[in-house]
This record gives sequence, C-alpha cells and structure tokens, in this order.
Amino acid sequence: MTRPRPSSGAVRSQTRALAERAADVARGLRAAIPAPETPAGRPALILLMGLPGVGKSHVAGLLASRLGAAHVASDHLRAQLFVAASYAQEENAAVFLLVDGLVETLLGEGHRVIVDATHLRAFQRASAADIARRHGVPLAFVLVSADEPDVLARLDARAAGRAPHDRSDADRAVYAMMRERGFEEPEGPYLELHNGPDLATEIERVARELEASWHGVS
Repeated sequence: MTRPRPSSGAVRSQTRALAERAADVARGLRAAIPAPETPAGRPALILLMGLPGVGKSHVAGLLASRLGAAHVASDHLRAQLFVAASYAQEENAAVFLLVDGLVETLLGEGHRVIVDATHLRAFQRASAADIARRHGVPLAFVLVSADEPDVLARLDARAAGRAPHDRSDADRAVYAMMRERGFEEPEGPYLELHNGPDLATEIERVARELEASWHGVS
C-alpha cells in the first residue's frame, strides 16, 4: 500500500470497468492464484492482518503451504491490473471486489483460502467475513507482527531495490501513518503470529491452533 494519489480520468474509467466486470475478471485471474491441485481438508477462510513491512506475504506463503491453502494477495492483484497504481478510493474498491470474487470462487471449489492484506480496520474485513458466513465455512483472523527494527529494515530495503516477489509500495511514511491510525480488533478472537527468528515454530503453532479450531465444526 502507498499514499493515495488523485485518480485520473483514465484510472477512474478503468476502475469502473473492473468493478462492473469483477466476477468475470476474478474468474480470469483464478489460474494465477497459488492453490493446491485438490482441496486440503475442509474449506476455511483466514484473513491476515498487519502493518506494512511485517512480512505478511512471506508469512502467508508459508502458512498456505502448511495448511494446503490458496493464497490471495491484494498487492499482487493490484500489480497485475494497474501499471501505475493510484491507490485512489475507486481503485481500492475495485481491487477488493476482485479479492472477494476470488475468495468466492476458491471457497466454492472447496479450498482453504488465506487473504493477504493489511485488514487493520473493521470495514476492510467485512465483505470477506460475509462471504465466509454465506458459504458456512470457518473464519479466522491472524495478526502478523514483527519487531520494529526489522520492519524498518524491510521498508528501507524495498526503497533501495524491491525484490521481484515484492508487490507492495509501502514505505516508512505509509507505515507511520497506518501505525498512527491504529488497529481495530475483530469482534471475536484472533491469533497473533510474530515474524521473527522462530518463524517456523510460529507457523506451526498457528497452523495447529487453526486446525484445532476447525476440528468438529459443522
């Protein structure tokens, strides 16, 4: 995520067109979503939450591998759709319509799904949570954190030269802004996962807690 810039007429037209065809576009993007060939266990939806720079995408990939889940990343979708992202309100809305469309498709296929986005505010999580309830699948929230020196080092490394797999434009200013804005906790329980030296242990712990919470849920 980066600071919003004024949306040009061309960007507004593109975002309107995407919004109008969100379901079709989501189906077209389905093949690019990392997912197991066959669903692993019962379907479920996991929403990652966390500030820029904490390593959500790396964590999401590891957790998806451990759980046999599909990995839907908002930054990756935005990079596929917009050559020069504006992060304007209309663009954000279009991106998350596509996220929701992919979640609908993947849950309908029987997959577990991890959505990788900041999700720090309640309204950012509401539509995906509604999809989980509509499909009757378990919904879990996982807050990813990291020590601030590690976060700032990641952001500085991104500014110096972004890695090929890194699709985020977040910088120190965005991190500071979002940290100041704060985190709205989900109404129900959520798990916390610390991205640090014991990340493998943390991934296993959270995966086991998620699987235990799904056991026997009808």
